[in-house]
Amino acid sequence: MKLLFSIFIGVASAISATLIHQSLPPFGVIFAIIFSYLGIWWLGRLYGKRRYKLAALLSWLAVIAKAGSFGVGNELLIQGDNQGSALLIVGFFAGVIALIRRS
Repeated sequence: MKLLFSIFIGVASAISATLIHQSLPPFGVIFAIIFSYLGIWWLGRLYGKRRYKLAALLSWLAVIAKAGSFGVGNELLIQGDNQGSALLIVGFFAGVIALIRRS
């Protein structure tokens, strides 16, 4: 159950980051990265294990990778502009820092 909740938190934070990163530049992408970091970090505080943070990070990456690739109708949810690139790169590094940071 803890693993499923961790995956849910990772997916939920990635979906919210995808939807908010384009709003009110640059604050949208800043909020998306901060809340993604806090969601992954909070799981370590809640459960005390790094494996749950890893599950959240991997599920976050899966959703972000899918949102950053072309869909059936050639649509993109995360574009290759400054905000999208920052979400992909800085968001990944923020997730890794949340993973390795001691809770």
